[in-house]
Parts: sequence; structure tokens; C-alpha cells
Amino acid sequence: MDTPQIISQPAPVASPLVTSKRPKPLMILGIVAATLFTIALGIVIFGKKGDSTAPTASTQTARSVEEQVVGWPKYSNTQYFYELSVPPKWSEITHSPLHSELTLFNAEDSATFELAAYKSSSTLDEFIASQDATVVSTSQVKVGQYDGYERAESYPQVGLQGIATYIKISDMLYTFTLTPASGKTAITNESILRDYHAALASFRLTDTSQLGKDLKEYVSRKVESLPFQAFSLRYPQTWILKEQLGDNSLDVSIYRNNYELTISQKTIGNSVCLFSDSPAFEGSSGDLRSKQFAQFETASGSVLRRYFNANFGDKSSMFFCQKQAEGPYFQTPLSIGGLVYNVPAKYDPNIILEMDEIVKTITPVLP
Repeated sequence: MDTPQIISQPAPVASPLVTSKRPKPLMILGIVAATLFTIALGIVIFGKKGDSTAPTASTQTARSVEEQVVGWPKYSNTQYFYELSVPPKWSEITHSPLHSELTLFNAEDSATFELAAYKSSSTLDEFIASQDATVVSTSQVKVGQYDGYERAESYPQVGLQGIATYIKISDMLYTFTLTPASGKTAITNESILRDYHAALASFRLTDTSQLGKDLKEYVSRKVESLPFQAFSLRYPQTWILKEQLGDNSLDVSIYRNNYELTISQKTIGNSVCLFSDSPAFEGSSGDLRSKQFAQFETASGSVLRRYFNANFGDKSSMFFCQKQAEGPYFQTPLSIGGLVYNVPAKYDPNIILEMDEIVKTITPVLP
């Protein structure tokens, strides 16, 4: 992994014992006789069915779950390739798309059901140990066919107690959390708890082809009315890509939490980027001679400069210019369109470098 040449850089209870009268001896003999007769009858009947097998406890459990979730709508997450059945009375909560790794449901106004997916190199034990919660109890459970841990967790700082279940499949961590709704301090509704466990038991992966892979690949389509090239790039599974293709435009957004990389192809004129080391220029240009920048080369050999553009409240933007194939100047937009980072005002430089690594994979697709 190349490190960009940084020229300069600016500053997220047991049951009660029940006593009963002792049974009379004749009654005992009667019970024993009836029991023996029942056993013998069972041997005769079932002995004739040599190919019959009594269902195991796990089979019975699976059947009971299937019966319970019949008619429940399925929630599918294509970005993290999983699905599960959700109680009909649970409604999905809309939240910021910048946190697309999270899915939230309102569990009948009694609790909030949160699903989260992360790509992680941590072991399941390491991840659970890192959680900021007081453990009330813990147990091993199954989520679908996968082994996991369920914990009753207390959050003293907010006076709440909830339930969290954790599983890890290859390099993906999935967490399922049930927390009390506003005005409540604990999950006391037994029906909600049963539905929670039934939903988890119905969990399954819909696509395992991406498990264990570090990068996904995207290839754009050519917008025929525009001069920009189609392109390909690769990005980590922890980032989400969305594409909007119009008749005369293409917008590709790759984001994680509050960090976003966008490539836009629209009708716009070219402009030369004049940096501190640029030769004199006459014509349409942007004066960037006071700007600090980082320079690096993409997989296709394009030389790019990233510079800090401006702060907008709690957000900042960074723009890019590309060196001309023949000539001493840098210009914008790039051959594949305008390239911009939108990040927090107080951003993490390591995440910026991760975004740079995505940019380095950009390769024009030849017609």
C-alpha cells in the first residue's frame, strides 16, 4: 500500500413444592400395570415402522420456530447479505443513510430492535469484551444455524437494561440488540422476548460469496451523452456504494458513517488547477496556490492531487485535480468525473487514507 506524498495537511424461582397424598398400594400397582401395557403396545406399533425416527430436540425446535414465523414478513439486507423474519407488528425505523450498517425496528412501542453488521478482524470474544456494558448474565445461543452469545446487559449511565446477541461468520460480525422503549427501563413483555428469539432463529445468509473477501468491485456504465470515461474501482466491504444513473448524469457514492466519497458525471466545463508549483497560465483556472495538497498515483497511472476545500459547519470537503496526460497542468473534473470527499470537520486522517486507497484503484474502462 503506497503512502501518499503529503505536501501539507490541514487540521467521529423454582416452582413451589407441591405435596400430595401418598397413593394407595393397589393404585400404584394399577399405574405400573398400565404403564407396562403402554410400553409394550408402543413397541409393537413402532416396531412395525422400522424406518421411523423420533424427532430430535433440535428438529422440534426448528419446527416450532418455522410454525411461529409463518406469515411474518421477511427483512432482507442486500448490502450485508442476510435476511430474517420480523413480527408483523414491528415496524422499521427510518434513520440516517450514513449509518447503513444499522437497521432499526419499533417492537410494538415496547422496545427497539437493532441489527448491525460489521466487517471485523476481531474474534467474537474480543468484540464482546470491548462492549461498554455491565453484564447481567450470558449464555450460548443459536442464531439461525450459527453459534453466538446472548447477554443481558445493563447500561448504568442511562439506567437501562437490554438484551444483546452476537455472532461472527467468517469476517462479518452481526449484533442483535433489544433495548427498552422510551419511558421504560427493562424488557418485561414476554411476548416481545419470544418474538425476538423467533426472529433470531430465522436468521440466514442470502449470499456467502463475499465472505472473507477484502474488497468489492464496481464497474460503472458509460453515459453516452457525456465525455467522461466509464470506470471501475474496488472498495472495502465496510463501505457502502450507491449508484444513481440518469439520462445525462451518473452519481456514485461510497460511504461509511460520516465519511463519503462521490464521483459525479454531469455537464460541466473544464478548469485548470493552479497550485504553487504550476507554470503561469492564461484561461479558465482556479487559484489553488495557497492550498495544501496530497499527491498520489492511481492503478491506471493517473496522477491526482487532493486538497482541502472548505468547512461547512460540522462537515468538510476535499476536492481533486488530475494531471494532464500531455501538459504540465492539473485540471478538474477528472477524466472519470468530479471527485469529492465529504467528511467530518474533525476527521480521522486514517480514514482519509483509506478513502485514498479506494481512489487509487480507479481505472478507466476502455470502450
